[in-house]
Amino acid sequence: MNWRSRTLTATVLLSLIGAVASAAQAAPAAPMVPAAINAKRVFMVSDSVGLGAKTAMPAAFPSDWSVTVTGKPGLFVEQLAAQYVQYQPLSAFGENAIVAGGYNYPYWDPARFDRSIDTMVNILKGKGVKRIFWVTVREITPSNFSGWGSLTNAYKTLYSAYPTLNNQLRSALLRHPQLSLIDWADVSDRTGITYDGLHLNPTGARLYSQIAANAVVQGGTRKPAGTTTEILVAGTNGVPADAVAVSLNLTSSNSRRSGFVSAYPCGGSLPVVSNLNVRPAQTVASAAIVPIGVGGKVCVFQSTDSHVIVDVNGSFGPSSGFIALTPGRAIDTRLTAPTVTNTPVVVHLDDVVGAPTGAFNAVVNLTVIGGTSSANVWLYACSDGAPFFPSRAINPGRVQNLTMVAETDANGDVCIKTSKSVHVIVDLFGAFPLDADLHAIPAQRLVDTRFTGGAVLAGTRRTQQVLGLGGVPTNPQPSGVVITLTLVNATDMGFATVFPCTASVPLTSVINVVANREQSNAVVTSLDAAGAICVYSNTSTHVLLDVSGWSGTAFTPMVPVRFLDTRIV
Repeated sequence: MNWRSRTLTATVLLSLIGAVASAAQAAPAAPMVPAAINAKRVFMVSDSVGLGAKTAMPAAFPSDWSVTVTGKPGLFVEQLAAQYVQYQPLSAFGENAIVAGGYNYPYWDPARFDRSIDTMVNILKGKGVKRIFWVTVREITPSNFSGWGSLTNAYKTLYSAYPTLNNQLRSALLRHPQLSLIDWADVSDRTGITYDGLHLNPTGARLYSQIAANAVVQGGTRKPAGTTTEILVAGTNGVPADAVAVSLNLTSSNSRRSGFVSAYPCGGSLPVVSNLNVRPAQTVASAAIVPIGVGGKVCVFQSTDSHVIVDVNGSFGPSSGFIALTPGRAIDTRLTAPTVTNTPVVVHLDDVVGAPTGAFNAVVNLTVIGGTSSANVWLYACSDGAPFFPSRAINPGRVQNLTMVAETDANGDVCIKTSKSVHVIVDLFGAFPLDADLHAIPAQRLVDTRFTGGAVLAGTRRTQQVLGLGGVPTNPQPSGVVITLTLVNATDMGFATVFPCTASVPLTSVINVVANREQSNAVVTSLDAAGAICVYSNTSTHVLLDVSGWSGTAFTPMVPVRFLDTRIV
């Protein structure tokens, strides 16, 4: 590209975007294939960016899948539809299609892009395609592209419109039930994957193809919206038969639309509140302490097509003191007004039906709806004042959850403070009386590898002593601790898990992350005999560990076990 030109018209600009890519040409029509393998056939149409993965894309799929990649640089979506999809014979298509178009975006007429989405989807439907996956575009910013300062104003105008484009794709999910997203925008907010800020280098092509293949292969087996899955937990995989509640980690993967996941005791009613909010095409997790219902089962409801994963970290017995409540909402600032920066908001937890009176330890779900910039949020007993370290960081524009075991003040209240004006929701899911052997404490930071010890490298574990630190007693040794795990500056997409160090790395996770996205989740975990926990991450990342509670006899520890993974057929 001629980055110094300042007289480009929109038409010339869009043509240059395609011209930067290698001279990819339209592939010939695919040969006739037997109908029996159409379920594993993928037709991909793309402009210059996706064509940079033309070789990597087929290699990313399982060997028994067939992938055709076609398209041309510099074309609008409606041109790709007319020239590279409409003319193809039916034999070129199977049940799945990938659309990787949009970089040539008519930012002066956004409605035109909506029409082109509808045109592309309708043509593919006419070819018999059942599932259409659209790749969101990389949102180029000064932080992920070092050449931003050298761009002309025309390019900056185009690139600044890409978030609008991606929101139009998310809105299109409502119009087209066959449509899903592959969220390249979220995964690509990093350096080292393009050669000009836009077009893929070999590293970017492999990553781009990997997330596309995962989305398509798993897309056909997602549980549909409205599904409730029953999970037998009591008396299985180390959970005692008389357990009354379990400590879970809920993960949603590859969801088709925004939505939520709720876990509740089977035999009871679906709560009016949720444990986990999900975003299209992403993998997100949240902890929960859930009562066990009829038949020793926990039920998991999902509001959108998604894969759901459930890991169990431990349980609470009949003498634990756990008070199971019908989950209720204590505050929702969307109904009143957003928080005021650094101004505490009092939350009356005893307004929830069934909540204890006076002081108690509350099992709450804190939901934050991020604003336009990063921020922090604190939840704490009003009488104590906000701790130095926040409960979690807030990513802009995201709905994020954090389950906490929080102490209340003498009135049964907690306070919330935020460093920026945002909306917050607090739901009460359960309680422990003060005489129960589970103790909430003001959050204390155990480690921040940005300052101590260096990042946890991919595929390694870090040992962290907990016993005797941050208010955790040494005698008697706790059966478990409440830990908030935060990943910062991950170098790639991946996951991390927490477990007692004497155990092997479990086949479970606590948190999922992408590069440059700070993410937090909580876990009630057991300690090893030396009073330590281990953190394993499959991507290099900085790790923050905060302790906010400990348990004696109330918590029955176990090595984390995966109880449900709908990705496994």
